[in-house]
Amino acid sequence: MRRPLPFRTTLLLAFLLAAGLCLSCSGGNRAGQASQTTLRLSMIPTTDPGKMLRESQPLVDYLQRETGAKVELTIPTNYAAVVEAVGSDQVDIAHFGGFTYVQASARYGVTPLVQRDRDQNFHSVFITQPGSNVNGLADLKGHTFAFGDVNSTSGHLMPEYFMRQSGVDADVIAKAVYTGGHDATALAVSNRKVDAGALDELVFERMTKEGKLAPDSVRVFYTTPAFFDYLWAARKGLDPGLAESFAGALLKLDASKADDKKVLDILSATKYVKASDPDYEKLRQAARDAGLLK
Repeated sequence: MRRPLPFRTTLLLAFLLAAGLCLSCSGGNRAGQASQTTLRLSMIPTTDPGKMLRESQPLVDYLQRETGAKVELTIPTNYAAVVEAVGSDQVDIAHFGGFTYVQASARYGVTPLVQRDRDQNFHSVFITQPGSNVNGLADLKGHTFAFGDVNSTSGHLMPEYFMRQSGVDADVIAKAVYTGGHDATALAVSNRKVDAGALDELVFERMTKEGKLAPDSVRVFYTTPAFFDYLWAARKGLDPGLAESFAGALLKLDASKADDKKVLDILSATKYVKASDPDYEKLRQAARDAGLLK
């Protein structure tokens, strides 16, 4: 006949059993958390990166709800960093400009997903001071000029392309300064640091609307022909299901719904459509012609 265990021993065993159950529960929770997919996003910094990141929280929240993944968003200080982050598998899906997309496509085989409908008919605007004698591209000779980031589509590549097509004096392009961003270009012209500059039409509209650029401090003297620009693209090797879930979340946004409109407004969008690689052939050729893409 087995003798009963002493009370202290029984109590100790009960405590250890309870502790083991708690650890098991805790481990189960950690395992559940660890199994949740993380979707790493990045965006090129069209304006101030910190401000963009703060304003993008509703977008992050929306994508987390729709995809079921934990969404991490980063916005570096320059365009090239986004391309390299995708190439080194540090980012899963990125918001590129057209030029950074063709770079990432050539180097790392990224897959186009979605874009705003207006990105299929995009423009750059050229601005100067109201009292300037610059009224067209031919008038830029002898004047100082500003581009944005060297890897920007609407802030550098396509403005330079159309300048060359129009026979703008080569010195204007050769001596141009690079401000690093569309907002910085607008302010450089507004503050008379340079005589003229080119930038993203949406950034110009937004800065004017929000009062960050006084309407009487600059004027548009040229708008480029249309070209394809921004889009979201996935890194090579990303789970197709996750990429599809992300794309579907943006495609289903409906501007007639208040909550959806808040997300669309963050992205300066009214509607998302599917993006297609062949649409960027003209842009690829412009990059090759400028010696910026091999």
